[in-house]
Amino acid sequence: MKFLTENDFDVQVRQEILSLLDDSDEQSAIALAERMATDQITQYIGGKYDCATIFAATDNQRDHFIVMITIDILLYHLWAKRAPRKIPEYRASRYQDALDWLKDVGSGKMQSALPQLPPDEYQGRIVIKSKYAPNNYKY
Repeated sequence: MKFLTENDFDVQVRQEILSLLDDSDEQSAIALAERMATDQITQYIGGKYDCATIFAATDNQRDHFIVMITIDILLYHLWAKRAPRKIPEYRASRYQDALDWLKDVGSGKMQSALPQLPPDEYQGRIVIKSKYAPNNYKY
């Protein structure tokens, strides 16, 4: 089942533009770009958040920010396929904003209300830092 609905696109892109980006009757490029976008989101936040639950939600149960960045990523990939040297600046900017948010949430720099994985499944990372530069005399 698809995560996005046709109505989700109305806020971010006109139907004419969407038709230009995917001119097939069954909108196969949009479906493929959606799978790529959800997989990309999962790669960034899947170690901490329950992406299966996030993308299984329907209608108003979905996190609307995730819907928005999924569309941003999807549209960027469609533009990159159709006209890689003519991607609109706002599309590239929204794509970069989505990636920055995903990096911050995935690394723990920013908190999110998304459903987290149970503690036994969490795949976090441990970072050990020191205020001293590494050398043989200070620990």
